[in-house]
Amino acid sequence: MQIKNKFLVLIIVFTTMLSQLAFAYPDNEIKQAMRDEIKRTLNQLYLETLEKPYYVEYYLTFSDPTTVHSTLGEITESESNSDARLTVGLRIGNYKFDNSNYLDFGFRFFGSGDDEEGFRNRNMPLELDYKSLRRELWLATDAAYKQESEVYSKKIASLKNRMRKDTTHDFLKIEPEILADTTAIPKIDKGKIETICKSLSSIFKSYPEIFQSSAGVEFIPERTYYVNSEGREFIRTDFYLGLEVVAFTQSDDGMMLSDYYTVFVQSPNDLPTLDSMTKAVRQLAENLKKSRKASTLEESYSGPVLFEGQAAAELFAQVFAPNLVTQRMPMTERGMQESDRFTAFQTKIGGRVLPEFLSVTANPEKDKFNGTYIFGSYKIDDDGVKAKSVNLVEKGYLKTLLSSRVPTRRVRETNGHRRGGAPMISALYITSDKEHQKSRKDLKNKMLKLCKDRELEFGIIVRKVLDQNILYTTLSRISAGRYPVSRGDKEISLIEVVKIYPDGREEPIRGVKGKGLGVASFKDILDVGNNTYIMNYIAPSITSSYYSGGSQWIGATIVCPDLLIEDAEIKPMEDDFPKPPLISNPIAR
Repeated sequence: MQIKNKFLVLIIVFTTMLSQLAFAYPDNEIKQAMRDEIKRTLNQLYLETLEKPYYVEYYLTFSDPTTVHSTLGEITESESNSDARLTVGLRIGNYKFDNSNYLDFGFRFFGSGDDEEGFRNRNMPLELDYKSLRRELWLATDAAYKQESEVYSKKIASLKNRMRKDTTHDFLKIEPEILADTTAIPKIDKGKIETICKSLSSIFKSYPEIFQSSAGVEFIPERTYYVNSEGREFIRTDFYLGLEVVAFTQSDDGMMLSDYYTVFVQSPNDLPTLDSMTKAVRQLAENLKKSRKASTLEESYSGPVLFEGQAAAELFAQVFAPNLVTQRMPMTERGMQESDRFTAFQTKIGGRVLPEFLSVTANPEKDKFNGTYIFGSYKIDDDGVKAKSVNLVEKGYLKTLLSSRVPTRRVRETNGHRRGGAPMISALYITSDKEHQKSRKDLKNKMLKLCKDRELEFGIIVRKVLDQNILYTTLSRISAGRYPVSRGDKEISLIEVVKIYPDGREEPIRGVKGKGLGVASFKDILDVGNNTYIMNYIAPSITSSYYSGGSQWIGATIVCPDLLIEDAEIKPMEDDFPKPPLISNPIAR
């Protein structure tokens, strides 16, 4: 399910279900209105000086979100709102060359914003029938045609004095198909959710050392209708429930510290028991309280690092996974818009990107793994293509990338991974041969032996890495934007880290970050755990939503073992910290 471009809060519940207003009308009536307006558009929409569109697609999404937030046992927000949005995709030219894959900075910065609002995520009336929907489709399509015609003209003009090196087609033609992924939607008890939020947030009343905390629910039911001019159609419902609790504090020296707890399940009925969640949040509070007194790293550490559980999965999610999707560099009036953001593998198909004992597979079709819900699963992508399992890396060698209907030089076909407006990861599984699977104890021992050989006093174990969505949304909000953000693509913020000494003694440390961690670091993996950690999370879009016009955050899953990396740098925070409050937290009284 696509996460809308908005700030999310502590407990996030994503569930797609029927909106009572929107679905009072038959599915066929909605789709027929879309079919009829597409037919009329292709036959009648043109200006004498402009070309007719050759392709049109409509996305109509209904949602009925419910939001609940709580702080220190009190509800701070509880509301429900229905919403309907329409997005029009319109192409002028032909499949070989059209108005897409072109970035016009003038549109983005200085104009046509009203036009874009008219056809991208256009606000729609909730009470729609055939005639009113046709009217909205007509207005949105008109706005799309006017803007895309101008883009097409500018794209042609930009090529008049240039020789094209890359003549890859702009769009892939596929056969008609009608799909559906609809399922009965479980009901959500808003009162029960409020009780959970109040109960979990009230735990922090007993921890005056923690300055800010929050718990909340965002429940977004959606149902999407899709029709295009090729005869491809789908109706899709999704429902997800996620829970997120975040807390923030400062140590006596001003260093900012945080921790969080999240759960994603498919149905409200699948949530852990309140007792189980209470224990987890209480443990979070205890850990954060203790971290205020933890020691710091005096100087940068360079040596073997063991990433365990969540830390291994989050490392893979932030550093390696975003490079596994196709990236089509757009043209501009000055030529190609080059970018090195997550493009490390665009020309590496056939090359080695991991040790030869590791493989990576994307499998969005499987909605559970070992009994755990897979947040990145789906049946139909945003192009109306069936989700497909893809072998991305086999025995260390890159075989292909996740793709949509927009071809690139190296990947010409779609494998059903258009999500949120562009190619996107789904559910990634990292697997190893048996020989390199070790117990956690054996991995620690191997790391300590490496430290001894290199005359290092201790090794480093990373157990938790800060989630990016939490960093840029909830944590930013509750810390008033003061929480430090790692600088550069190769830095990651670490939450739970310990030094481990030759005698097995562990010493927690605070205020450190991973430095210089790029895709090449994964070639230095020596062994992996014989365990797997399933991490459901809200991933940032890989293709910028500024360019794609799609979602900024999208649900995904990483299934990953522990990772022992031969050489990594762990660096202390060296920033100046804001002074902590002068007097004690009033809840301590």
